[in-house]
Amino acid sequence: MATETATRPAAYTGADIRVLEGIEAIRTRPGMYIGSTGTTGLHHLIWEALDNATDEAIAGYGKHVWIEIDGDGWVTVRDEARGMPFDPKKINGKTLPTATIILTVPHSGGKFEEGVYKTAGGLHGVGSTVINALSEQLELTIWRDGQEFFQKFTRGVPGKHTITKCDKKKHGTQIRWLFDRGIFADPSLGYLRDVVESRLRAAAYLNRGIAYHLKIWDDDAARMDEETFFSERGLVDYVEELRPLDRESVPLFKEPVAATDERDDMLIEVAIQPNRGERTRIVSFANGVRTIEGGTHESGFQAALTKVLNDQAIRLGVTKKREFDADLIRAGLVAAISVKLTNPQFEGQTKNRLTNSGVDGLVRSIVGESLTRWCEANDAATRDWVKTLDQRRKARDAAKAAASLVMNGKSKRNGHIIDVSISEKFIPCHTKDPKRAELYIVEGDSAGGSASQGRYSEYQAILKLRGKPLNVARANIERIAKNEEIRTLLQVIGTGSRQVFDISRLRFGKIIIMTDADVDGMHIQALLLTLFHQELPRLIDDGHIYVAAPPLYSVKQNGKLVWLRDDEALREWQKSHKGHFEIKRYKGLGEMNPRELRETTMDPERRRLKLVTIEDAALSEKLVFNLMEDTNAEGRRTFLAQRARKYTDIDV
Repeated sequence: MATETATRPAAYTGADIRVLEGIEAIRTRPGMYIGSTGTTGLHHLIWEALDNATDEAIAGYGKHVWIEIDGDGWVTVRDEARGMPFDPKKINGKTLPTATIILTVPHSGGKFEEGVYKTAGGLHGVGSTVINALSEQLELTIWRDGQEFFQKFTRGVPGKHTITKCDKKKHGTQIRWLFDRGIFADPSLGYLRDVVESRLRAAAYLNRGIAYHLKIWDDDAARMDEETFFSERGLVDYVEELRPLDRESVPLFKEPVAATDERDDMLIEVAIQPNRGERTRIVSFANGVRTIEGGTHESGFQAALTKVLNDQAIRLGVTKKREFDADLIRAGLVAAISVKLTNPQFEGQTKNRLTNSGVDGLVRSIVGESLTRWCEANDAATRDWVKTLDQRRKARDAAKAAASLVMNGKSKRNGHIIDVSISEKFIPCHTKDPKRAELYIVEGDSAGGSASQGRYSEYQAILKLRGKPLNVARANIERIAKNEEIRTLLQVIGTGSRQVFDISRLRFGKIIIMTDADVDGMHIQALLLTLFHQELPRLIDDGHIYVAAPPLYSVKQNGKLVWLRDDEALREWQKSHKGHFEIKRYKGLGEMNPRELRETTMDPERRRLKLVTIEDAALSEKLVFNLMEDTNAEGRRTFLAQRARKYTDIDV
């Protein structure tokens, strides 16, 4: 009889259970509240404060919000609303100012009280608490009823408060904080001006009549810059801002279609502008909060659009039956959807997806009725719209037929057809699981050789590109289609592009751009990201595109080798280490041997990857369009040198 050899587990009792509450819980698990402790999470603190100020303005208290970001990392957000209440309130046997409770106790605030806010972006009542919990220092100032309340907090812990007299006409709340550098530990982290401006610009469009005043430190000019964001037409202005800048994206008609209606205590606003090109820009919001992953309001909008345009195509004799599916209608569409409702329900604290079950039906009904009225009143424009959709449908069907690959001159690897002409550039991995597979895109044979020898061949594939990629921001579709490097990349990735794009054919869960850590390498990165942004935006949206962050330096001291990411990391290391040491700067990946490249840039346990995201597609579109101007080479080099390492959402 076999003898039982397994050891008994240690006793598991109530003493092993740790209960985290309030500030401690947020500081221990910040990602649960703000998504990450990288760039995205850092900016999320500003969004929480901004949402609170906007909620007050939407409720009718004030028309101005002030945001200031200084050169030392302090952020100030001030409104001109009623002022957070600071009258005494009893909680857990203690009597504290209400404002102190709001900043130290999660799920406390006016958004839980019926009738205080008709709509509010801050749903969970943790916004102010999260900012406080994740700050080294926070200063709260409130002006209300002729009194000024002031209190300092240190890592969430309140200090003594003061109440003094002030002008009775002054009212509002100001929160000023310095993020905790122990939690947001990457020394290169900082607030990004274009990201903040993009958010404020969107807020102005979504809340017409409210002015957002920004003061922000400019490192290059060594001064505070000021800008105000304000919109009178709201979402109509927004869709015009969102429209892609490529030559193909010409609007079908000058003025966007706009619809606004209120039903069952929900305000719905929509603006739509179809274009002749293929580029899609659809953004949605619930109570002013960007719902990046969509939700019930987007599904209702799409259902209404699909039904109405099919009905109109049949009515106008363009088609005899329902020929247009949702993907076809979305192509070339620029749209903004905003709903404001009393009790929004989101997935997670970061509020990326709206889940209210009744919203889809209301949006479908309102958009459907409004769009039908517009179509029937604008026959010529509607006919042009549905004819464009029909032409696009026929082109898509033809493209799909042409995409059926013939085996002549081609070979098969891992069940996928690969052109023989690219076999020397592409080194496949062994796994057949696309979710596990990774594709490293490298430039040149030297780096490609080190990468191919240093990789984990089971799941890491290598694609070697020669020379700088084509600047697709300024190239027409014929030139893009004929470019050998682009055709190679598309065939290796497997999805196709434009009309024949199919995400189910994606061969790699991670596509990693790995270039030299210098200006030329950053230039190649920018060109590749422009390509993905223009031709394969779904791969960015779904989180498949990464940039490798190889170290710039190695330092050897007393036989120990340390890799350092950049100049700042080197300076920090030198501050804490004395004596003799050897420093080596790596100008290119080809200078690393396969073992070094594997350890620093390809080993999942030690590498640093930057996830590529698009906070605002229109902003990114303008950036690549202007930056990649053929005559702007010097400006491009300067920008890349200054900004290359500021975008640091890290996947370790």
